[in-house]
Amino acid sequence: MPTFTTQIPCEFDRNYFLKIEDDGRVAYAYLLEGEDTIGDVWLYNRQEAPAISFWRTEDMPFLNPTEYLAKEAAIKPISAESEIRCEWTESLDDGLIEVGIYIRDKFIASVASGSKPGWSVLVAKDGPLALVY
Repeated sequence: MPTFTTQIPCEFDRNYFLKIEDDGRVAYAYLLEGEDTIGDVWLYNRQEAPAISFWRTEDMPFLNPTEYLAKEAAIKPISAESEIRCEWTESLDDGLIEVGIYIRDKFIASVASGSKPGWSVLVAKDGPLALVY
């Protein structure tokens, strides 16, 4: 299966990046400050979702199990950076950086400084990989 990886810099602070990795099984987004991962969120499964997950280290990165997925969780995998749009914001109160992730102009997920996990419209209940948006 094809894989996809890209890094998109923050529009107003070049110390922050959104890294998207699709390893051919599953895709995640990682919010980076310099080289440190400060937030992450599951984006989509490419393989069939398992009925349950045992969360074993050797299975990382994890597929999101069916019990957490919304009915409309299936989306076409990313094949080019042009399919991704990011909306970056910074809280004036505490300087918290947040990025909204759009795939083919559809809002999919959000990740912020310290959010492990972030939020997704493709999950039906909060889980260890994504929270309900």
